[in-house]
Amino acid sequence: MRIRSSILLLLLLPLVGSAQQIAQYTQYVFNQFAINPAVAGSADCLDLRLGYRQQWVGLPGAPTTGWVTMHGVIRAKGKPFQANKHGVGLFVEADDAGNLGYTGFHLAYAYHIQMSRNFFTSVGLFAGMRQIKLAVGDITLQDYSDDAVNSKAAAIIAPDIAPGVWVYGKRGWAGVSIHQVLGNKFKNVGAGNSRFARHLMLSAGYRYKVGRKTIFIPTGLLKFAAGAPPAFDVNGMIEWNKVLTLGVGYRAGDAFTALLKIGFLKFFQLGYSYDITTSKLRVASSNTHELILAITPCRKGSASKRMISCPAFE
Repeated sequence: MRIRSSILLLLLLPLVGSAQQIAQYTQYVFNQFAINPAVAGSADCLDLRLGYRQQWVGLPGAPTTGWVTMHGVIRAKGKPFQANKHGVGLFVEADDAGNLGYTGFHLAYAYHIQMSRNFFTSVGLFAGMRQIKLAVGDITLQDYSDDAVNSKAAAIIAPDIAPGVWVYGKRGWAGVSIHQVLGNKFKNVGAGNSRFARHLMLSAGYRYKVGRKTIFIPTGLLKFAAGAPPAFDVNGMIEWNKVLTLGVGYRAGDAFTALLKIGFLKFFQLGYSYDITTSKLRVASSNTHELILAITPCRKGSASKRMISCPAFE
């Protein structure tokens, strides 16, 4: 079975790689800052999240991703409400798939402009570095002098930026971001034409109040990458009393998903998702797990004194 799984992964990785040069998240609605830098500072307080994703469990060389995000707002002392505000953040991510992996380190800045009483627009930017890693010593080749795989390809470091725009009000949000916008080339990998593919991401969601303590939250994420068909995620979640959230979703051509989020100890939230693979990879692995821990030490205060907080973080 392990041999069959390995062969299948090798056959499908070129297709997966063209569409997923950057990490994929099932809980994108619980991980918005990792998708769009303009989200930085859209919460009322410091927002810290730690995540881990194990994709296609049991398949040798399947992708694993770990990440940490942190962002907050810069506010003047003694002035809890500001019409316009600055947000800053940090995003660190490590992703491995077989012998290939990358580590990213990005700082973020966002500027939020109040468009009306209950509506904000923000523009933001990720700026940092991305290191591509290839375990050359673990690769078996027929010709070990092949220039496509050499010691120079073991680690490549390149600058990386990603701009984004985010709009939000008390109930809804929408955003657009472009990742790996520089399109850096890999001079020492393959035939010399390898490069970072640009990824365009569009996301949106809305919180519909259906009861005194119950909220229905439909969301969507649309992704475009060069050389790959568009990818589309859609989720529907029910939130009760801001403590328990249950949801289901679908990723076109890839998986059905189940989502769970639990709030506990006042400032903590734990999110879990389970993907049921529907693509051809299901013969080798039928599931994916993703776990996110959020820490948001927001103080309760008068609504008249608070800034409008993005509903994606409620």
